[in-house]
Amino acid sequence: MVGRHRFAVPDGWVTRAWRFEVELTTPKQRSAVAQHFGARRFAYNWALAQVKGNLDARTTDTTIPVLAWNLPAIRREWNQVKHQAAPWWRECSKEAYASGIADLVAALHNWSEAKHGRRGGRRIGFPRFKARRHSHGRVRFTTGAMRLEPDRRHIVLPVIGRLRSKENTRPLERLLAKGRARILSVTLSEQRPGGRLFVSVATLVAHAPGIPDQPGARCGIDLGIGQEWAVIAHHDDTIERIAHPAQWSSVQQQRRRIARQRSRRIVGSRGHRQANAKLAALDRRAANLRREAIHTLTTRLTRRYGTIVVEDLDVAATARGMGRRAFRRSVYQAGIGRVRPALAYKCVWGGGVLVVANRWFASSKTHHSCGGSHTDLKLAERVWSCPTCGQLVDRNANAARNLRDWTGLVDDWNVQRGGVAAPVPCVGDHGGQAHASAWACEAPEDHREVAGACDTRTDPPILRARNPEQGYQAGSSHRSFLSW
Repeated sequence: MVGRHRFAVPDGWVTRAWRFEVELTTPKQRSAVAQHFGARRFAYNWALAQVKGNLDARTTDTTIPVLAWNLPAIRREWNQVKHQAAPWWRECSKEAYASGIADLVAALHNWSEAKHGRRGGRRIGFPRFKARRHSHGRVRFTTGAMRLEPDRRHIVLPVIGRLRSKENTRPLERLLAKGRARILSVTLSEQRPGGRLFVSVATLVAHAPGIPDQPGARCGIDLGIGQEWAVIAHHDDTIERIAHPAQWSSVQQQRRRIARQRSRRIVGSRGHRQANAKLAALDRRAANLRREAIHTLTTRLTRRYGTIVVEDLDVAATARGMGRRAFRRSVYQAGIGRVRPALAYKCVWGGGVLVVANRWFASSKTHHSCGGSHTDLKLAERVWSCPTCGQLVDRNANAARNLRDWTGLVDDWNVQRGGVAAPVPCVGDHGGQAHASAWACEAPEDHREVAGACDTRTDPPILRARNPEQGYQAGSSHRSFLSW
């Protein structure tokens, strides 16, 4: 099977997404949006049934041709049977069905890569059929009438028509009018609870990397979940402390009170709907404050520094090690896992470099001045005494300084997309400066050889359609999981 090559971003251009909240302009659009969401879900379930049926049939008769797990092959099958499988298919855009099939192909690819150890993160199960009550409404358009109106207040989608944007689309519309941007796809999604509609526009934007205000300077960022959400060690050895953007304790108290009110309401009643709306408003406000703080911090640093050093955090493992559910919730509420991806693409735009320190680098336990180590440092110890020099050490400020002075061989492609950096160098000697001469390591292997897969930037994904070896149990229902 010969796959297609992935789309490569041309030189001088970057991919950028824009998100607008929209509202309907005509009463008929509500049913049209619901039909497109249902059409995507129907195509996803139909394609999954075809894949499972082909796998089940091949267990008894190996002469049956393999159904390739790629978009062109499954879409050809859909075009041949859509008149019988969905006689109403003309009521929706063809992109709704293509969106569902494409999502299934991506899910199958991710499952296959995780099954064979070529994908990081938690274990991914075999795709399941989507139910209406559990599936979030979403449809993606790649062709057709997709445009932003010159009035900078309306967005046009195929079949659905004009949707009014609740915010001005001027930043994107101006780039499109000047020919400095091109629309790749438009995704209409529904946010639950509340039924709020959002339009995400994926574009290609002509962009020349900028120059930071201090190209030769560097800073280190230590992220936490307490009152000091971020501690920054600047190049002039000054320490900046940023408080938590949204205190989860106050929001959690309000959520508990409203949740108790909702539990006393009859499901489906007006009071029950009002309580759900209040809970959604609280969650939305906390998320907005957190997102605003993250973008404000990352934009300011990328415009100022040429090199920014962060640590490779395992947020999921941190939450699991917290024990109590309230502590685990505080880890996710802090949003520290979103800072690094934001820095990754903003450093590329701003002309800087993002350096990721090793996950096992003891930045908090190593004294920056003398190199002394406090091996049994507890989480509750915010200030500790150095066993070597006896000086009191501020935990967060010391970690930020160690990260700022961290050096090592870093693979740029892996770092920008979440890879792990080089092994840990020695920190503390030579005036506290980290240097690579005190340790030796071999250069990391090529990421394609390590992963055992193709290069996802240019090469097509390799999807195999084997049955028992991949973990899918033939003849099982759609609720069955894998036999890992």
